[in-house]
Amino acid sequence: MKQKISNPTNNNLTEITKLLDSGGKKDFVRAVELALRQVLLSLHVEEHFKQLIQLLREEHWYQNLEGTWEILNPQVRTREWKILMNHLVEIAYASRPYCLRCGECCLHGSPSLHLEDTDLVIQGILSPQDLYTLRKGERAKLNAEGKLGMVQQEAIKIREKPENGQCIFYSEQDRECAIYQHRPLQCKLQACWDPESLNMLLHMEKLSRRYLLEGDEAKLKLIHVHDERCSPEELDNAFSIIDQGGDEAALDRILEILRYDTALRAVLTEKGGFRVEELDFFFGRSIQEIVGAYGMRVDRHEDGTYHLVSLV
Repeated sequence: MKQKISNPTNNNLTEITKLLDSGGKKDFVRAVELALRQVLLSLHVEEHFKQLIQLLREEHWYQNLEGTWEILNPQVRTREWKILMNHLVEIAYASRPYCLRCGECCLHGSPSLHLEDTDLVIQGILSPQDLYTLRKGERAKLNAEGKLGMVQQEAIKIREKPENGQCIFYSEQDRECAIYQHRPLQCKLQACWDPESLNMLLHMEKLSRRYLLEGDEAKLKLIHVHDERCSPEELDNAFSIIDQGGDEAALDRILEILRYDTALRAVLTEKGGFRVEELDFFFGRSIQEIVGAYGMRVDRHEDGTYHLVSLV
């Protein structure tokens, strides 16, 4: 999957829109140049502009589009412009078949761990406090665009910065990864200029908590009990019932899961020897956080009761 291309700046977007609205051939050509410069800026390869604009102008389909632009109706122009923009992105990626360490991959999320990354955890390069677990059946953001979906397979991921979603090991100021020499398999394979580069990961087994904690029966038992009492599938089913008109039992079940999850985490940090920063690895994201994916937030009143409040 390709990295997310930054949107044009407001100034550029406004100017491109005005140029396209004019319907003139010269304005169309100028809009194309501005759009290509914006794409290249997002990929940190602005110096490729002259080469790529020349290649574009030599393509027959583009020559035909430029020559007929003034006589196309607005609907056709809109359709052809979208096709052209996709093409600009394609040729921009193709112009840089190498890693610039620009950080774009790290700015929009963090990697999941695979079996090949086991030693990173065993050797302490990655610790539980650096990780969190997405449990099977959870509702979560599945890509850089923030699209929500159901997690089909348990995934252990490196944490992200809460303020912007960036990988915790990436320094935007220095454009460096703190563990670059020991980066996970996904980071090694990811090549934003090659959308097929990550496809091979689809056939590689992901790390799971049970694999990493094999032999630690006490923790595995706690995880098993928590997964049963705070089932992501059951939580999703309850929210689905509420969305369809709901009933009191579904709401009660959500609050019951929420109370158990919150209480367990409190007990384990106060008396069980767990650190707060480790809990999201051992037990997945808190139910309070997961509830946000359903457009709700949790309020706790002074009497200790929990209430769900719609964010819409």
